[in-house]
Amino acid sequence: MEEINSSGIIRFEEWLNRLFFIVITIIFFVIVVTSILLVVLRYVFNTGIVGGNELMEFLFVYTTAIGAAVALGHNKHIRIGYFVEKLSPGKQVITDLFGIVCIVFINIVFIVLSYSWISKVGSSESPVMRIPMGFIQMSVPVSGILSVIYCGLNGFKVIRRIGKRG
Repeated sequence: MEEINSSGIIRFEEWLNRLFFIVITIIFFVIVVTSILLVVLRYVFNTGIVGGNELMEFLFVYTTAIGAAVALGHNKHIRIGYFVEKLSPGKQVITDLFGIVCIVFINIVFIVLSYSWISKVGSSESPVMRIPMGFIQMSVPVSGILSVIYCGLNGFKVIRRIGKRG
């Protein structure tokens, strides 16, 4: 039973990684194409696309938000492992779990505080595209929720490491 749950969680993480890889790739592709199009239109035809720069900014915000959570899931976030690697394996596990709990706590604080922030200022519209800024500001709780999910998956991997040793 444990192996089924374990493989199910691993498959879920792989599916999540593929999904966000596709989403980030599509968003980044739109940013690149829009950027090239804006440059060509500006310097060749002396015109532009209304809201093009704003669209690129908003897409970049979401790419960063999703990418930060995915990087956290792959343990590619800012981490200085020099001292942790000098600890015994048991203490490394405790340190890793403590780090995951701290990251979860920080992200939960961001999620909770962002909702009150968005409710106060999210109804204003972007200057050009007239999109409610709440849609853009939702990148903060979206990133926080994804980060908490990835922390849960990382915590599962750390706990599984204990089980394989024992």
